[in-house]
Amino acid sequence: MKTKNFLKVLSVLALAGLSLAACSDGDDSGLSVELNEFSIVVEPSSVASGEVSFSVENVGGITHEFVVVSTDLDASDLPTTDDGSVDEEGEGITPIDEIEDIEPGDSGSLTVDLDPGDYVLFCNVVEGDQVHYQAGMYTPFTVSE
Repeated sequence: MKTKNFLKVLSVLALAGLSLAACSDGDDSGLSVELNEFSIVVEPSSVASGEVSFSVENVGGITHEFVVVSTDLDASDLPTTDDGSVDEEGEGITPIDEIEDIEPGDSGSLTVDLDPGDYVLFCNVVEGDQVHYQAGMYTPFTVSE
């Protein structure tokens, strides 16, 4: 008798799990980001609008950061300051959020609410005369409706 009840409960739980999976909107907003000298690789490179979570890992050998801005500018044409770093509040840029000082081997996460449009993901670290953005550490990113 107890076995029958256990099996009924197990069946109900299994069906409930399937129902929840079927009701999922297929949210693909979890993104994997790798920072390295001197590149940013994000998979996938576009998502639907809404809450987007970036899982960022520094696989390089030096400290990096991860900056998200909304812009219609080309990723290589962001406004810069005198030291060559991106002016994160410059004309044509809307800052979204960032993770600063991600040490080699460390990771971080960032969840933001993104509207449809064009974005740029970049590292804005300046070390001596090495400007990570100028070294090509940026990538365009698209958010669709």
